[in-house]
Amino acid sequence: MRKSTRIARFAAVVLPALLISTQSGAQSQSLLSAEALAAQIEALKRDYEGRLQALESQLSALKARSDRADARPAAPAASAKPAPDRAFNPAIGVIFDGRYASFTADESAIPGFPTGHESERAPEGLSLGHSEVTLSGNIDDKFRGNLTLGLGAHPGEATEVELEEAYVQTLPGAGLLEGMRVKAGRALWTFGYLNELHPHGDDFADRPLPYRAFLDNAFNDDGVEASLVLPAEVYAEFGGGLFRGDDTPFGGSDNGLRARSLYARVGWDMGRDAAVRVGAYLLDGESSGRGGGGHGHEDEHAGEADHEDEHEDEHEDEHAHEDHEDEHGDEHGEERAAFFSEGAFTGDTRLYGIDFRFTLAPTGNARDSELIIQGEYFWRREDGTYALAEEGEEEEHLEELRTDSIAHGWYVQGVYKPAPSWRIGGRYARLSAPGGSGIDHESYAYGMMVDWTNSEFGRIRLQYNHENLDGREKDNQIILQYVMSLGAHAAHSF
Repeated sequence: MRKSTRIARFAAVVLPALLISTQSGAQSQSLLSAEALAAQIEALKRDYEGRLQALESQLSALKARSDRADARPAAPAASAKPAPDRAFNPAIGVIFDGRYASFTADESAIPGFPTGHESERAPEGLSLGHSEVTLSGNIDDKFRGNLTLGLGAHPGEATEVELEEAYVQTLPGAGLLEGMRVKAGRALWTFGYLNELHPHGDDFADRPLPYRAFLDNAFNDDGVEASLVLPAEVYAEFGGGLFRGDDTPFGGSDNGLRARSLYARVGWDMGRDAAVRVGAYLLDGESSGRGGGGHGHEDEHAGEADHEDEHEDEHEDEHAHEDHEDEHGDEHGEERAAFFSEGAFTGDTRLYGIDFRFTLAPTGNARDSELIIQGEYFWRREDGTYALAEEGEEEEHLEELRTDSIAHGWYVQGVYKPAPSWRIGGRYARLSAPGGSGIDHESYAYGMMVDWTNSEFGRIRLQYNHENLDGREKDNQIILQYVMSLGAHAAHSF
């Protein structure tokens, strides 16, 4: 019993002492760990400060080396490494435009309008049509250049080489206002929708009647043009130009600055899959002996034979009688119309134009399916004199007709793409003769086409046209055309 009491007393004294001793040791170890951690942190700080100082020293050395290099004089151009030759080569493209054509009428002259060289009907049968060679590229960081040569191949005649375009235009980095562009030289200038396009870019194998009658297919005089696209939510473009005045609808410029233009056009989206663009245009200028007449390359021998037949029998048939009246003068008949068709015009010409274009991608992707509807309206006023040489007389013996005439024409067309490679389209055009010409009928034409496009570089088209230009003879035409592009191929505008 005594022994147990002594053990209990010993435990009561020793155990609390042991507990106190253990807690004191734990606190001591905790204090030692905190001091070690603080020391490690200080060591890391010193290490990173040393590294930062080393990096800053290296950066200072690099800056000093760069400054010394900039201060050195520039090396002469001859010592520089030459750039590869291909950096200065322009992009070269070739357009092949061949066709087969069949017509039921002998001629396609438009009464009251001169039939220019470019607006003539294609030769019948197989022909090469109108091929092009184009060179284009950036001149430097501020200018771009373009050269287009047209190759006209007419059966039985030497191939003609024509300078269609030769111009330079500014690039966005030229220092002009944002959205501004200047083009100078010879170009397909801004007037309507089709005028800026080369014929191979059209949706049909030929140009509509208003382009043939008023512009000889296209206006590409020598000149300069400036345009400005406004920074707006909708597309808005304004511009104008000054031109020499030697190309249709003008001619015979005596000082090289006889024509000018103004235009404005806007466009906007209609939902996600449709868009529309409309424009208004003006061409104004003076002509001095603007040439007319002649039907060029088609049916020349037939025309000579008809002329001989007129003198054999004036009353052979109705057409011979009309030709007889034309020779001897019926002021209200075809002789008066001849002034406008074949005479030389001197005076003022003002041509207005309005165009619209609507595009719709029914599936949301124009590459798969697309509908395009477009149209243009032209209105021309001429104030001046037509001079016509009498048949068989000297050139100085001329008949003159004073006129202040108005003529107008329009067309509308639609093209639908049901599949990526196939398109179908239709077009209708109408044209009124100049007032005072004695022509009381309107020329009209309609056509239908289907084309197959293997790629953006190749297209084959079949087209049917029906024309009634003189109010009497109807012309049914079949045209089978291929348009192939080799090399660089410029993108088409909206």
